[in-house]
Amino acid sequence: MSAPRASYRELVQLTGPWFLVLAFLARLPAAMGPLGVITLVVAATGSYGTAGLAAAAFGLGAAVGGPVVGTLADRYGQRAVGVTAAVLDALAYTALVGAVLGGHHRAVLPLAALAGFAMPQVGPLVRVRWAVLLGERGQQRRLPTAMAYEGAVDEASFLAGPALVGTLALTGHAGAPLLVAAVLTLLAAIPFALHHTVPPVVRLPRTPGPRVAEQRLPVGRVAVLVAAMSVIGVVFGATQTAVTAFADAIGSAGSAGLIYAVLGVGSALAGLAMAWLPASFGPVSRYVVSAAALVGGAAPLLLAGSVVTAVVAVIVLGVTAAPYLISGYALAGRLSPPRRAGMVMTLLASGVVGGVSLGAALAGRLADLVGYRGAFAVPPAAALLGLLLAVLAAPRLRRALLPVAAPTALPTPARR
Repeated sequence: MSAPRASYRELVQLTGPWFLVLAFLARLPAAMGPLGVITLVVAATGSYGTAGLAAAAFGLGAAVGGPVVGTLADRYGQRAVGVTAAVLDALAYTALVGAVLGGHHRAVLPLAALAGFAMPQVGPLVRVRWAVLLGERGQQRRLPTAMAYEGAVDEASFLAGPALVGTLALTGHAGAPLLVAAVLTLLAAIPFALHHTVPPVVRLPRTPGPRVAEQRLPVGRVAVLVAAMSVIGVVFGATQTAVTAFADAIGSAGSAGLIYAVLGVGSALAGLAMAWLPASFGPVSRYVVSAAALVGGAAPLLLAGSVVTAVVAVIVLGVTAAPYLISGYALAGRLSPPRRAGMVMTLLASGVVGGVSLGAALAGRLADLVGYRGAFAVPPAAALLGLLLAVLAAPRLRRALLPVAAPTALPTPARR
């Protein structure tokens, strides 16, 4: 039991506790955004259809904007890009509130998309920082511990964000959640961008050579990891929709949010427990085993028939989902060239976002056609595809792993 605690303590010593607080608070606006948009639009227009379109525009903007922010951060540095994105995002949230409350309905979808597009991408970029900080010290074996912590923090933020939206909505001001998100973006995301842990900007030589080749984007490997993250996104999106359909079917629509929330609790706890795994259990093996576990974790959803069985099934899913997510991000940290780390991490995050939308759409269609049991079939099917992908990709990923003992040297770093 002492080893994991020591590992987490060493992470705090590496960055300082204030960094961990900033990184958590800076994630909350992204977690508040979708529900905050829905709450605002429904309160102002009474239309769930319009609210759904606005939330979809927000999600689409986030999926497209993530890799753009990551690529710019790789090229120009997290400081400049992070501050710019935070200011733009805060302005977009504020303008969206003004447009909705002012009746400027034509501006709602573009502004919602802009708010998603300009998100500072704190989660992916903090993972880049861990990869660089640990890599510079030759401590890449500690990367799974850092990713386990980040997975737990992600889950905590996506529990706290919607809860904060619900609490602020009780004030009676429909725009309060998004205005608070805008303030949080300025007060937390900007200091996060300026924190001393910011990784160096890697400048490559102008002439071709081994160092330039080492920084090329490994398209095949990245595509595998993005597909893997899309799988877990489908699982999440389909489960959320299926739980909503289930709650409606049993006449307890209000219980949907509570049932789905336990997924985050189980996932956060399982994520922290990942630090107990031995270092000899390699990153590719963790990925394959966690993919197999996800199949087993999604299967109980097929048996959900009451609130109790649904809660148990969702808890089991959460416990198996966290290792899968963490393993994917840890692999990305090991496989990404330093010059492309921001792009790779944000691509993975966009894969999750896109998967959530796809899973929600598939499950919603099946719920309309055959009921909630059809919707609950989507997560196990997606998990099976994820396991097949993991088994097929494992040999290639093992061959591509960067050596831990001798991490690739960074050419001419310049902090920005």
